[in-house]
Parts: sequence; C-alpha cells; structure tokens
Amino acid sequence: MTGEPMHDPAAETGPEDGPLGDRENASAAGASGSTDTAGHRATAGLTVGGRVVVRYRLEEGSDAGATDFVGELVARNDDFIIVDARVGGAGQGGASGQATERVKLIRADVIAAKDVPPPASQPGRAHERVSADELEKLMSRGWQPTERKGLGDWVLRSASGFTGRANSVLVVGDPSLPLDKAIDYAEAWYAGHEAPALFQLHGPTGFEVAEQPVGHALLERGYAVGGGRPDWTRVLVLTALSAQVPPLTTESVPVNADAALSPEWLMAYAAQRSVVPGTTEAVLTGSEGQLFLSVRDEASKKVVGIARMAIHPGWAGIFGLWVHPDHRRHSIASTIVSAIGMVARENNMPAIYLQVSGDNADGIAFWNGLGFRTHHEYTYLAKPEA
Repeated sequence: MTGEPMHDPAAETGPEDGPLGDRENASAAGASGSTDTAGHRATAGLTVGGRVVVRYRLEEGSDAGATDFVGELVARNDDFIIVDARVGGAGQGGASGQATERVKLIRADVIAAKDVPPPASQPGRAHERVSADELEKLMSRGWQPTERKGLGDWVLRSASGFTGRANSVLVVGDPSLPLDKAIDYAEAWYAGHEAPALFQLHGPTGFEVAEQPVGHALLERGYAVGGGRPDWTRVLVLTALSAQVPPLTTESVPVNADAALSPEWLMAYAAQRSVVPGTTEAVLTGSEGQLFLSVRDEASKKVVGIARMAIHPGWAGIFGLWVHPDHRRHSIASTIVSAIGMVARENNMPAIYLQVSGDNADGIAFWNGLGFRTHHEYTYLAKPEA
C-alpha cells in the first residue's frame, strides 16, 4: 500500500494518540486484523510528537518495493499511524523547510521504524544546528505534563501547577487559528482546568517579547513578562556536545544511575522545591526514557546530590541538578554532569540541553565552566495576580 494522504486523523483512526499526546492506550479488542505483526512491533515504541523515519511497503506494481517517510508522528492506534511527512528529496523525507503532507500508514505494512533526532536547520555542530522551535519541542518531551492538548503546532500543557514548563502553552509554529482566537481558546482551556493561562515564548538571545506577534498580543491583553516572578523573566537554554563534558576521573565520587524513581531520590528532589504528590512522580517518569542519578555521602549513606537525565534520539537533557548545601564545593555537581556526559557518549547522544534561570548567575557560571553555551532563551507571560 502507498501512504494515503489525509487531513483529519481523529476522524479516521478511532482511539489514538493525539499530537504530542498521551501514550498509546488503544485496546486491541475490536481492531481489524492482527495487532501482532512485525509492523505493529516496529511502531509500538515510536514517540508520538517526535520525529520518526518509517520504511513502508508499497503495493505490488510500484517502481520500488518500499519508500521512507520522515516527519512527526502525529497519532497512532491499533491499525494506523499518522505522520506529517516531509515531501520531496530522497524518499519522502527532505531537508528542513520543505512542505509536509499528512499520511496514514497501515501498521502491518511497516517494514521498519525508529525515532530520529530533530532535523538540522542551520550550520554548526550537533548541539547548534537544530532550530529553537525543534529544540523546544524536544525539551517538552523530556518534561511531560500529565495532560496536554494540541492547538495546531502549539501545545497546551497541564500538571496541577507543578513547574511552569508543565503548565504552560508551548508557543511554536502555527496554532491553526487566528491569533486572538488561539489565545482565547488557550485561556478557556486553562480556565476549565481552574488554572491561569501561562504562555512560554522563546526567541534568540536578548529577544524583545513585544516584537513577536504572540508576545505583542499578550502584552495588549495585560500579560506581563515573567508574570511577577524574576526566575520566569528570562530562562536560558544551554547546550553542549557530550564529547566536551569533562570526563570522570579516578578521584570522582561514585555516581548511581537508576531507571526507576526511588523514594530517596524523590525526597532529595523535594528538599529543593515544592512538589505535588502523584503529579510530580508522573512528570519525572513521563518521558520516553530517563535516568535518575544520585550521589551518597560516604559516612551517612544519605543521598546528597541528584539530577535527572532525559533520554532522546541524539540528545540528553539535564533536569533538577541539586546538591545538599552541606556538601557543596566538593565537585559533586560537576561529577554528576560528567556521569551524564559519559552515558550520553556511550549511547549515541552527541548533544545535551538544559535550562537555567537568567537570574541565577552562579548557575550560569557553573554551566559555562563545563562548556555549555546559550542556544536561545524563553520567557513566561502571565497576568499578574491581583
């Protein structure tokens, strides 16, 4: 079968994952045909909302036996996957900036499939050549909310107020509605969740919010940059090559890395910030892959340093790096970062990202000292509390 162009996957595929939506929950019951084919197994682990490459079997009589589709995986149910595939160039996947076509692919006719890194859109090394839009989408998948809804390319995120990243509109691309109506929709969606609307807007270093159409519209509605919080006014997205992160040495303290979230790790995390029971655990464990790193005090055996590593194709993300105040200035933080760099290098992740508040001078200096540089910035816009 050839990939079938279509325009409304929700109308055609039944129970499914939506754009950047929940993980697969469609039941095999009632699905037509077998759901245990090689194609089903190949597509089961794909990340909805992520960039994928799919080798697809063509119908008999075609000039080629198969073709490749490269693009964003929009949705998936028992029978089909929906891909916004780039058209033109080799196969169906072309360079960044080319047109896309939404195609519905029969899962049983998939030969092979895998997640792939974001496309390069500019010259530079692995951590420099991805666009701010693409990196923002990648980082969003590294910190998943408990509920999200697509509005065109925008993503509305909610997680009971736990962190700004998981409770804001990710403004990327086209919302598929006139701007004022898109903002109205977002405000109504958050009102339905009994939460204030919060917008995350990004741009190059030093960008002016008022010069962006979305920023201008929000300021006109009474939104304020940072919403009254200094740590939300300017957030730096820093990136580096994993190969440039200083290596572990024989003098490094032992670092433990666990795929499961432990009560001790969570208690250490709660020592540095407010948590929402149940929601915090769901966000921390909600990505396609993550590791929880920790360092214990040799004498007390208590956890005194932690970080969370988000795992993506070609990228690693660093979240929640923290060291107990009594154990700072002992290279624990840099050792944890070195451990993340080692894992990244060993698992084909040449690039690393993280976020740090622009008002955290010591934090910025620490990351700069390890070779991280600003990729872009973002800010939050909210209506100040009365």
